[in-house]
Order: sequence, then structure tokens, then C-alpha cells
Amino acid sequence: MRNRINSLRIFINSRLHITLLALHDDQYRCNGGLGFSTQAPQCELTFALADRAFISDSRRTPSTVEELERLQLIVQTEQRKLCFDHSLAISISGNLRPHAGFGSGTAITLACLEALHILNGSEISPTELVAASGRGGTSGVGIHSYFSGGYVFDLGRKVDDSVFSPSHLNGSKPAPLLLDQGQMPDWEFGICMPAAIAHKTQAEERDFFRRTCPLPADKVYETVYHSLFGLYAALREADRAAFCAALKAVQNCAWKLAERREYGEALMEIEQAIYASGAQAVGMSSLGPSLFFLADDVNSIVTAMRLSRQDCEWLVTRPDNRGREIVYG
Repeated sequence: MRNRINSLRIFINSRLHITLLALHDDQYRCNGGLGFSTQAPQCELTFALADRAFISDSRRTPSTVEELERLQLIVQTEQRKLCFDHSLAISISGNLRPHAGFGSGTAITLACLEALHILNGSEISPTELVAASGRGGTSGVGIHSYFSGGYVFDLGRKVDDSVFSPSHLNGSKPAPLLLDQGQMPDWEFGICMPAAIAHKTQAEERDFFRRTCPLPADKVYETVYHSLFGLYAALREADRAAFCAALKAVQNCAWKLAERREYGEALMEIEQAIYASGAQAVGMSSLGPSLFFLADDVNSIVTAMRLSRQDCEWLVTRPDNRGREIVYG
């Protein structure tokens, strides 16, 4: 098929991952999770045809050289596999930080592969794109919200003989089974990105899973109860009060509590300050350290916290129910 365009842009949004689910010794399934997409923070990727893959990352907090090299290799591998004539020159910008709990690695990888196919005149399905990316082996929230936003509830994958591990080690695993995906209620959220708290490296993520899993079965059942009957039901019925109550409950369930404790008092102090300013519920996205919260007046809390906690970046956002945006030319 003949190329129609030589360049394009893809705008990707963040995803907030509330919690993983089945992290115990089980006969059915492992992992599974619940989360949703938000309009900010956001990332803009610009793509142009090139003879070889090249990536520049101008974000204030860019990916590491090693991470960009791995992404470049993914693009090159797909190009060679399908015998495409062209590769990509890729430019990354925006305020979507890597390793902050927003799913930037998954979204950027999917965007690069999607752009590679579009600019080479190739059609590819979302399922094929996810498989080529090697992402989503632990949770399906990021891979599904990339295409259409909203909330995502997945049931993980069938139990096998592999150990519990983060997504970057589960690239060859089948994609998680999607239970439901739908429109998020139009609620306002505050975002806190602590600048003084170091994010977890991939080695530290692997160590955390090794130290923490498997969880006791009864602790997992508690998380699933609050996620299914609390969070999920609240999203389906647009019940903000119930969502806040369930979000607070999940923060004290075994898995999420273990994730939060990885950052010690530094993160707990920020969380307490957000509550003291009037928040109704505060959650940590994925393995953090970023926090999100709901309140009757999110803007006033963000304004106050920008003055009192200048060691953090504060944003006001709303759910994204569209997914990535592709701008041609």
C-alpha cells in the first residue's frame, strides 16, 4: 500500500492504576486490575519517516538512555519483521513522567508501533499492536485505555508456573482477560507528583514483587471485594461517595498498603496534608509515587498545596473517555 503521509502526532494520556488483584497462590487466575484514564498529565509524540529509528525525549524528566534504546529496538524489530521501507524519527514531549505510576511506558510503546504502521501504509488491529508491544502482561488497564480511555477492569491471566512480576517482565504472556471497559463519570481529580521522592527502578519493582508475593488468600479476597462491589459498582452507577469510600478502603488492603509503605513517611506526610486540605479520598497510582485525589473543590486544594508543598507538582484533571488522539500531517 502506498504511503499517504510522511508525519503525524499522537497525544497520549495518563492512566491511574488503582490496584492489582489476585496476587496469591490460586488455581484460577493471577493479577487482574482496575484503573482509568485521565486527561492529564499528557504526552505528545511526533513521528516522521526516517531511514533508521531515532528517538529524542525533551520532557523535563526524560526516559533513560537504556529505556530509549529498548524502545528503539522494539521499533526496529517491527520494521524488519514486516519489511517496512521506513523507520521513524520520534520526538517525545509533555508532562507525562516515566516511572511515576501513569503507564507512560506502555502508552509510548503502543504509540510508536502504531505510528510505524500508519506511516508505512500498514493496517494493524489493537490486539496485534498489543502483542507486538510486549506490554500488558500483568495488567490490562494500560493497553485497553490507550485505545479508548475510560475505566478498565480485567481478570488477569490463567495461572501458570511463572512467578509474580511487574509488567516489563511479562511481555510474552497472554493479554489479561477484559471483564469490562466503560465511560468514566465526569469527576474532577487532583494529581500530585512528588519531586523529592525517588521512583522505583525496574530492579526495585522486581524485588518488591519478590518480597511481597504471594499474598495470603484472605487479603486478596478483601481487595477484590472493595474493588468489585465498591469501586467498580460506584463507577457503573456514577456514585462518587461510594467510590471515595472504596478507594480509601483499598489503600489499606494488603497489596496497596505494601506499595505505599515502600515510600515511608515522606509519602504518608503528603497524603495526610492532602486530606487536611479537604480531600475526600486519596489513592496512589500503581507503584507510585504519584497520588490522585477527589474533593468537593479540587482547585482550591491544588492552589493551597502548590504553596505549602512546592516539592511536588500539582495538577487538576478529569477522566479521558476517548483514548489516544492521532493528528495527521
